Amino acid sequence: MKTIALWSPLLSGSGATAIAASLPIVLASEFKLKTLLLHGGAGGERVEQAFTLRSLSLDYSLVTFQDRGMSAVKRLAASGRLMPENLRDYTASILPERLDLLEGMREDASDSYNRQKGLMTHVIEAAARSYDVIVADAGNGNPKAADQEILNAADVILIGLNQNIRSMERVFEEEQLLHVVKGKTFGFVLGRYDGSSHCTVQNIKRRFGVKGIIEGVPYCSQLTDAWNMRTIQTCIQRGRGGLERKRESPLYHALRNTALTLAEQLGLPTAAYTERGA
Repeated sequence: MKTIALWSPLLSGSGATAIAASLPIVLASEFKLKTLLLHGGAGGERVEQAFTLRSLSLDYSLVTFQDRGMSAVKRLAASGRLMPENLRDYTASILPERLDLLEGMREDASDSYNRQKGLMTHVIEAAARSYDVIVADAGNGNPKAADQEILNAADVILIGLNQNIRSMERVFEEEQLLHVVKGKTFGFVLGRYDGSSHCTVQNIKRRFGVKGIIEGVPYCSQLTDAWNMRTIQTCIQRGRGGLERKRESPLYHALRNTALTLAEQLGLPTAAYTERGA
């Protein structure tokens, strides 16, 4: 099992959460990897907003017992019953047998910093034995407890940026970035990327001396609409353009390249992908 974390030092505007929701769909469908998507936020936040989930129809002001997500997993961990074999029972299935989503805590997150980190550690350790890859949304700005543990456990961190040169200057000059990625394999992803801008991937690499992974994921109005309608799964799969990719969208092409780069970086199996001649 490998863990990919998406995190942005920017408070907004990087598109990192949308990429975090989209990337596991590509990993699961293209490479046939058993994938878990999770995040360090509260229930209903972050990547959960991309999907239509059964729990959204429940009134949590009246319900005190949740049978899914981090709230349920917390009870299992407290009683010593959280195992790799049963973790999946408390997730929401996005792609049957391929992609599951572990929802955030629905109850008051009043646990101490160390307890929140400890729970996320336990979850990632259990998932390590039941999934091929974890994609985790570690949020924006200063990492909170669960987000920090995601970053600690990550095998590779994708840092979300945008094409605002002033923002990038601050990011590359601040010590926060170096502190978060210290000792880690990391790369950069530019969400809502505009290829016609002078601030291209190549120019960014030259200006800031970026080496290694840096990908641009283009802005796509269909993705924005899909986010609003909670139909990102359908949007991404439609963008593949059929079995022969004759109508592959620029968005899907960029996500596929990013997924392939990460899979190769982490030594994940891509045989199912290469056998199709992609």
